[in-house]
Amino acid sequence: MFGEIFNPGVRGREAKVRSGPFGEAALHAYLVGTIHSAKAPLAASTALAVAITLAAYGVTGAGIFLAHALAHVFIGFGRFARLAVYQARERRGLTRRDIIACDRIFAFWSTLYALTLGLTCAGLTLRGAGSDTFALALSTYTGYTLAFVTRSAGRPWTLRLQIAAITAPQIYALVDGPIPNGDLYAGLALALVGAAMVLGRHGHARIVALFRADENNRRMARRDMLTGLMNRFALTQAFADAIAEAGGQPDAAVAIYLVDLDRFKAINDTFGHAMGDAVIVETGERLRQAAEGRAEVARMGGDEFMLIARGERFDGERIAGFAETILERLGAPFEIDGNLVMLAGSVGVAVYPQHGRDMAELMMHADCALYEAKREGRGRYRLFDESLRNRLAQERLLETELDEALREDGLEVWYQPIKCLRTGAVSGYEALARWRHPSRGLVPPDLFVRIAEQNGAIHRLGEIVLEKACREAATWDERVSISVNLSPQQFRRPKPLVETVKRALAVSGLKPSRLYLEITESLLLEDTPLTRQAVGELADHGVKFSLDDFGVGYSSLAYIQNYPFSKIKIDRKFVQNIHADHISSAIVASVCVLAARIQMIVVAEGVETQAQQRALVDLGVDLAQGYLYGRPAPMARAAAQRRLAV
Repeated sequence: MFGEIFNPGVRGREAKVRSGPFGEAALHAYLVGTIHSAKAPLAASTALAVAITLAAYGVTGAGIFLAHALAHVFIGFGRFARLAVYQARERRGLTRRDIIACDRIFAFWSTLYALTLGLTCAGLTLRGAGSDTFALALSTYTGYTLAFVTRSAGRPWTLRLQIAAITAPQIYALVDGPIPNGDLYAGLALALVGAAMVLGRHGHARIVALFRADENNRRMARRDMLTGLMNRFALTQAFADAIAEAGGQPDAAVAIYLVDLDRFKAINDTFGHAMGDAVIVETGERLRQAAEGRAEVARMGGDEFMLIARGERFDGERIAGFAETILERLGAPFEIDGNLVMLAGSVGVAVYPQHGRDMAELMMHADCALYEAKREGRGRYRLFDESLRNRLAQERLLETELDEALREDGLEVWYQPIKCLRTGAVSGYEALARWRHPSRGLVPPDLFVRIAEQNGAIHRLGEIVLEKACREAATWDERVSISVNLSPQQFRRPKPLVETVKRALAVSGLKPSRLYLEITESLLLEDTPLTRQAVGELADHGVKFSLDDFGVGYSSLAYIQNYPFSKIKIDRKFVQNIHADHISSAIVASVCVLAARIQMIVVAEGVETQAQQRALVDLGVDLAQGYLYGRPAPMARAAAQRRLAV
């Protein structure tokens, strides 16, 4: 900012020569450039010096002043020539050594210019007292001495050399010349020198302070305030520089690594934002260490980071090695304020030019790879490839078609029976969303539910399933319940969710006690006061809750203690070999004992054989569902399956 006021070309030099904590090389370049790079002041000062010497010749008729005029022309030509050389080097990029060399040459020409002026002033002083010549000498000396302060204050040594060069001849002429009270005038000249030096020192300090403040502001504008890493703005420039550099080399490549912390939101919700910020800072430091000498690191925002690596080639082995280094660094425990925090990260990688030729395209593909890494289980990396591109395109198309299906009531609700193992009766049904696509047929639920969670359509989808399931269940025997799954995304808007459930019950006339809302452990990992408040409000309204997929996530008895669950659903992985696997059998038996003590119902999922059923009965499981009792189907078919299974 400050440099641009005086010299628009300064910012380019700073970018090429910046170094040190406050850009000392850039400061030096700025100080050199602001004095010497402006052609108009240089031409004006030369023209004025020539005019003064010609005026001196006209007043005195002394030929020496014509020689001074020619000297100023020569010096002006020399200064212009040096300026041309400086600007030519500037376009190619100046090193610190170049700047220092140019500064010394500029200082030489400036001192020679001041010395010639001093000789002109001395010559005028020696040629008369009380005449126009002395007045011209005095005004020229005073004016130029002060002009040097305003022009050269940014470079003290050049200022001192110029003042010494113009003052020495004038002091000599005042002391030894014909001017009455010459010693007094010499003393005044020395006083002017002292004042000029003081003004120059203060001017230099002010210029440096303004430059460094501007430099610091620019640094802050390019740095993330929390971690000190590059921010998104600086990253864009760094990426552009990397692409420009790689574009001129046939074998060069640029790889971007998009890094996202897994389950970071749980840290903020559990320990508070101060702890979350500390984790972000530590993550930034770990990535900085991992990238040292290999990549540039930036924080994109939140818990997302990006690394830019340059190289002659990026093969699978090299990418895997660096990605594993990143994951290893992030996988180590975080010890913050005495708390041990376990986290992991996921990494998506895209490479220029194979996967895109601009930042937007590469970031989109890296984000696609990152999502795939998270989908595959988190704590891993994924390199973008064409299969992901095709899948992304298909999902974008499905996203549009799903929105249309939700608007036109194109979703169906199917039901799977839940059987009481003690009596053999159907105690309820689980409502499951199904999408019958006009050309694709039945779209896998895990696919369209995931898409709905990504784009926010899950709220509308959940509302449709809940309303249809409640209307259907209201027509059944009052002893039969209905279970509806809730996505963790729905609880991120707890108030609308509570209103949706209450409205569905009121419109359908279904008793709240017949509705079970199924919650997975992934929701509980994002446990917040608002989540607990929403569950508590619905429980007070009479709605019941099931803990779904118990045992496959980060199971904790604290969940059972903190939430009003009425059922625990044991995941199918424990049921598959329960009749032959003593470990699975022991786990299920323990859950049944615990549930009996706290008056909760145990439901086993994925029951497919009579042997599994017998084992579950022996262990004390209350309810079961699975293909043995009926597959998910529209209500009419589900009822027929139930009759066949009884």
